[in-house]
Amino acid sequence: MHYRISRGWGIFVLSIALFLSSLPLQGQTSFGQISGSVLDPTGAAIPEAAVTITSMNTQAKRTINTDSDGNYIVTNLPIGTYSISVAKPGFRTGQQADVTITADAKVTSNFTLPLGQATEVVEVQGGAIESVNTTSGELARVIDSKQVENLALNGRNYTQLLTLVPGAVVTNPDIFSVTTSLASINQTINGNRGDSNNLTVDGAYNQVAGSNGSLMNNVGPDFISEVKIDTSNASAEYGRTSGPTFNIVTKSGSNSFHGGAFEFLRNNYLDATNYIAKKKTQLIYNDFGFYVGGPIIHDKLFFFVGEEWKRLRQQAVATTFTVPTTAMLNGDFSALCTTGFVNGICRPGSGQTTSPNQLYLPGTSTPILNNNISSLMTTDGKAIGNVYRKISAAGLSFRDGGIPSNNLTLAPSNPLDFHQDLIRLDYVVNQKHSIFGRWIHDQNTLIDPYHVLQ
Repeated sequence: MHYRISRGWGIFVLSIALFLSSLPLQGQTSFGQISGSVLDPTGAAIPEAAVTITSMNTQAKRTINTDSDGNYIVTNLPIGTYSISVAKPGFRTGQQADVTITADAKVTSNFTLPLGQATEVVEVQGGAIESVNTTSGELARVIDSKQVENLALNGRNYTQLLTLVPGAVVTNPDIFSVTTSLASINQTINGNRGDSNNLTVDGAYNQVAGSNGSLMNNVGPDFISEVKIDTSNASAEYGRTSGPTFNIVTKSGSNSFHGGAFEFLRNNYLDATNYIAKKKTQLIYNDFGFYVGGPIIHDKLFFFVGEEWKRLRQQAVATTFTVPTTAMLNGDFSALCTTGFVNGICRPGSGQTTSPNQLYLPGTSTPILNNNISSLMTTDGKAIGNVYRKISAAGLSFRDGGIPSNNLTLAPSNPLDFHQDLIRLDYVVNQKHSIFGRWIHDQNTLIDPYHVLQ
């Protein structure tokens, strides 16, 4: 049977992603925060110091003043690399570069400003950054884009990244089954049920709600900027399920153009023959695509687009079936009579008056001699027989004779065609607001060769 499946027309999310103010807001799984304190050389707080946080990718700026205790906090920062500048009249300006924000990261950066002119700059070294989460009790791990790109994902299914955390167990090692079914329950973490995992993309739900067991979109690894896996003590915004939260953040554009193309190949011609197999099993797999990102309006509007195709040609798992023998397809069912024929009628067994294996003319008690219906076969019946002949000829093995029972072993072709489109736009409105929109679409076309037979 042939299926054409459009897996989740994707999610076109247009949401206000950042409200850049000092007010406490609901945390979002695709963003992080920077906080800290600004002190003078004596350890006293410096209030009203201007703290400017600048994205090194888009040059988007956030400016906030320290409070009366010299503390500051900037929330809802998109993932990326930032620089921090702290200025106050009468003090030298403090600067900190290469501050990395990951999904839901809570980074601390403290400054001590020496007395002097604001034109004098004090470079704060990396030791001033504290990335250990001291504000919540969650247990989590972040996997960055380099790790996602360089890790070998068999079948290129991103859910395998779940297995990188301690306590993860693989429940279904058939990766290509995962590829075709988009299953999301093939790994369990810390003893949770597989269907208790909460998988999201940019904070948006990415599972089929009816079963919680399959993905809406299998986002290509080359389109992923970062992965956040929260295994325990997640905060309120990660609700919905009791199990771990697995959020991926898609890539966005920056002020510089960047992109690439990829091709991954597997082919049974390059494999050795299994020592217990008579011949190689078909497996031809091509995964190819491209991605590109950059500015539309410098410092303002950015884009990222990507496309991926998968072409999988493999044999289905070998399965046995019971099908008619060649003699039966020709109308000869004499093999059913194991006790022999007397005058063309199947001899009854011990204690029987008639044999249950004797064939009769439909709707009558008239026996068919020798169980041979060849003269009674219709054109339609012969056509059906020819279908079985073709199926038997394509089998790995076929026992032709006797009473059939599991006499045919099949491993027919089980092809898959997959296509994914992804578009993301990021727009910096001003220092206090920015928005992004992301659209993703998956399409799977596959053939289930056993549907009619089972």
